[in-house]
Amino acid sequence: MLGKTTPYQPTAGSNLNHAEIVSTKIAVSMIKRSKHPILILGSYGEGLEYLEKLNIEKIYTPRDMNLLDAIKKISNEKKHDLVIFSGITYYYLAQAITHLKHFSDITSLTIDNMYHPNAKYSFPNMEKKEHLEAIKRLVMLVNNP
Repeated sequence: MLGKTTPYQPTAGSNLNHAEIVSTKIAVSMIKRSKHPILILGSYGEGLEYLEKLNIEKIYTPRDMNLLDAIKKISNEKKHDLVIFSGITYYYLAQAITHLKHFSDITSLTIDNMYHPNAKYSFPNMEKKEHLEAIKRLVMLVNNP
């Protein structure tokens, strides 16, 4: 089993500024403090049906637009201050997050069960069951005042 801060794909963490690990409680706090969060959902992974219930703006990839277009849109609009990612292919997401990290001041948070070192904040590596419970807890805490 990988450690909590070992990138799921070891070659993905090639920079010196690795993501800070956050708990569900901290992620909820970040979402609630954010003025204009947005959730970008892919098409795979556990908990997507729960994340769809979050009361924040969403972009579905690839149904609404591909990930590259979504990143360009978010970067150009400059109205979002927090971008949350889940359910997107690991290596594809790593490239998109790197763009946000280096070319914008938007905060990125990944809530997959795999640590993403290129994000600003990331959930740690988790077992699938533990991750599903974290997602359920996140949705419940964000939607309830």
